[in-house]
Order: sequence, then C-alpha cells, then structure tokens
Amino acid sequence: MASTRVQHVVLFPFPGQGHLAGFLGIARLLRMELPDATLTLVSTPRNVAALRAFSKSLSLNFHLLPFVPSEHGLPDGCESCSSLPVQAFVNLFEAFESLEPAFDAYISGLVSSETSTAAAEVCVIADGFVARRHGCAHAVFLSCGAFGTAVVHALWSLMPALPISPDDGTLRLPQHPEVVLHQSQISPALLLRGDHSDRGTAFLHRVLHHGHRTDAVLVNTVAELEPTGLDMMRRALGDKAAVWPVGPLVRRDNDSGAATSEAHDDDVLRWLDTQRPASVLYISFGSQNTIQPQQMVELAAALDLTGRPFLWAIRPPLGFDIAGEFRDEWLPEGFEARAKASNRGVLVRGWAPQLRILAHRATAAFLSHCGWNSVLESLSNGVPIIGWPLGAEQFYNVKMLAEEWGVCVELARGSNNTESSVDAVQRSKVPKVLGTVMGDTPESAMMRRRVAEVRDMLKGAWTEDGGSSWEVLREFLKAMRLQ
Repeated sequence: MASTRVQHVVLFPFPGQGHLAGFLGIARLLRMELPDATLTLVSTPRNVAALRAFSKSLSLNFHLLPFVPSEHGLPDGCESCSSLPVQAFVNLFEAFESLEPAFDAYISGLVSSETSTAAAEVCVIADGFVARRHGCAHAVFLSCGAFGTAVVHALWSLMPALPISPDDGTLRLPQHPEVVLHQSQISPALLLRGDHSDRGTAFLHRVLHHGHRTDAVLVNTVAELEPTGLDMMRRALGDKAAVWPVGPLVRRDNDSGAATSEAHDDDVLRWLDTQRPASVLYISFGSQNTIQPQQMVELAAALDLTGRPFLWAIRPPLGFDIAGEFRDEWLPEGFEARAKASNRGVLVRGWAPQLRILAHRATAAFLSHCGWNSVLESLSNGVPIIGWPLGAEQFYNVKMLAEEWGVCVELARGSNNTESSVDAVQRSKVPKVLGTVMGDTPESAMMRRRVAEVRDMLKGAWTEDGGSSWEVLREFLKAMRLQ
C-alpha cells in the first residue's frame, strides 16, 4: 500500500526580534505555497505565547520546548535578546544550546511517527545554531543580507590573526580579495584581539560549523539586490549547500510585538501629517542598540544646527538600561523644548511605529544603525539611508548600499562594544550629510532616483509572473521535496 504523502515543516528561530519576525515571514510564504502542509514553529514558552498572538491567520502549530531562565543564570522571564543588554547576549546564546536534546527528541518523534516515505517530507528550517538531524531535509534561514553574512563568516574563519595592514589599517579578505575593509569596520573587538577563549567566539564558531551542515541556506535578500554577496556565499559554501535568496521578508505592523498603543502611534503620525512631504529625518538605532552619551549630545546639537524636522526614536545611551527611563540630562539643555515649541521635532521614547513612519509621505531619510531588517524596511518604502553602523554586519550593509547602489551615506562609525574605538559623530558633519541625502541638489536627486529603483526591484521580486524570489522559493520547495 502506498504511504500517504506528508508535508511537515518545522521552523526553529533564534529568539531575537528580527529573527522571530523573519520566521513569521517564511511561514507566510510556506502557507501560500503549501496550503495543506503542517507548519510547526518551535520555541520556548514566552516566545510561543507572543508569536501565537501575531500569527492567527497562518494556521501555525506550536511546539513548546521546556526552558527555565533561572536555571541558566538569566532573569525571570528572559527568553529573548530584548530582555538583556548586548553584552549579556552570550548568556542567552549558551542557554539556548541546552534546548538541543528536547528539540532532537521532538524531531525524532516526528520521523518515527511517519512512514519511511513520508519521513522524507519532514523539513527543518532553523537559525544557524540548529544542525541537520535524523536525515530530515534541513535549511538554515539567515535574517541578514548576503554580503554582510559572507564578510562576517570570512572574518571569523580568519581567527585568530586578521591580515590587517600596519600602514593604513586595511584588510583584504583572502577568500574575497575584491573586498577591502578598514579595522574600524571590524566588530566585535575580540576579532581584532584574536581571543579564542572568549565565550562569544566559541559560540559563533559552533554556529559556523552547524551552518555548513545543511542542505540549503535561505537568505532574506533579492537576487538583483545582492549579486556580489550571493556569489561570495556560494563560493564559501561550495557544493555543501545551495543558496536561495527569498526576500525581502519585511515585517508587518503586528510582527514586532511592541508594547505601544494605537493612541501613541496616532500621535506620531499626526505630527508627521503636519510636516511637508519628504522633509523629515527619522532616527532609530534599532530595538537593541544605542549610542554613547557624548554621541547623543553631539547628534542633538547637530540637529539644532540643521533646522530640519526630525523624529527620533530615542533610548537611554550606552552604559544605562536601554529599556529604562530616558533622562533629559542626556541631551543638550532645552533641546526637546525647543523642538516642540517650533514643531520641528519629536522624541519618541522607546518604541516607534517604524513601518508606518517609513511609509509616510513626510519621511525623507532614515538615520539608521543599518541592521538588515531596518535596511529592507527603508528601501521597500523608497527612503534613502544615512548609515551609522554600530556592530556586527551593519558596517558591511552600509558598504554595500553606498558603493554598489548609492542609496546610503555613512555619517559615523561606532561600535556598540565599549572595548572598541568609537568614531564619534561630528556635529559639523551632520548638516553636510543631511544635505547630500535630503537636499535639493543633483546628488540628492540622484540618490532619490536610485532608491526608487531599488524599491521597485524589491517589489518586483514577488510578482507571480517572473519575480525572482517567487521563482527561487518554488525551486527551493522542489529541492526539499515539498512541492
């Protein structure tokens, strides 16, 4: 008797907001292409509770993995990166590795409960910290871009000795000799020290090892946007795994789980309604990043100098509780009062409705740390970017956007690791950069044209009659024996 064909896709994201939102995006794609498949998202109890609330239309199943934060020295209720300062992330990284036996038992149970033929249709899509197991089809999903991912992997593979020139501080990647970096673009600082004893280093090396034990790598990018980065990834992986660009997977309003009220969001949007079209600078360094106190003062003083309207999603500076109360002492005296009195600026404490801000006609540019989700959200709305990378692959996102597409200008470069040197923003530089991006010059007009082209490219990737990401997704599903 022929066995029944069973399609069961298991999704296992890492507990960071960008990762969780990315996996919801993957789930939406799978539900559209595989309407009869079983989709199960695996995570810890608090993450499952949050994701369940934002995925009611997806017909997702959930599987809870037992996790008690206090058993790992974590605060009560800490099950995601949003509950910790950046320097304590490694504690959560290591704690999540303890979930492997429970996940292994779950997958083993799925495989043994199906017939041998149907077991081949169990597919695991996971973040890089989960390796292939039990003969199931396996894919790693990267929420970052291709170029940034390729550079980060190349740097980590060079540990403990990066070939940095003592003359000018530059580094040419042996794996990708066309890529030249400066030591100020290398983060975290332990890469420069070559410290193999660091816990974060050890964790990332384990992740890199897992990432090569897979059948496929899904990337949240578009083939036309990152041909260089995708080629770099394919060269690095060789015949170990295929690379599939299935982006852009851009968050929806309800994917973030941000604790903001509709009234709060409406106040922000009403203020934007009072501003001229394409006049406002939106500033945000992401949900888990911030800048140093002196940088915050310099940026605020520069905004005073420019006289341009701004909307700043502001959090306490580095060295303080990023989720804590914001103090007026971290800004120049009277800064917020002057902005309010002239209707020139708004400070949003904590969360801001970023997707709605970027889609608003008044928004002209985005001063961003250039995390990949923020990059895609900005470009998908045709908003040019002013880059201030703080860590990880953000430096390489800026490099790619500026050099290959001309849709980004770098304002400053600073690490969110206090051990690294920081290129503090210069208040005299801010007006010039804002003029380049937001001004009425041939250079700024060209940037606006380029970002409009990129916006249309990203949109076109998901047209059903020839969109590159649609085609890649369907080829991926065939390769995984899911279609």
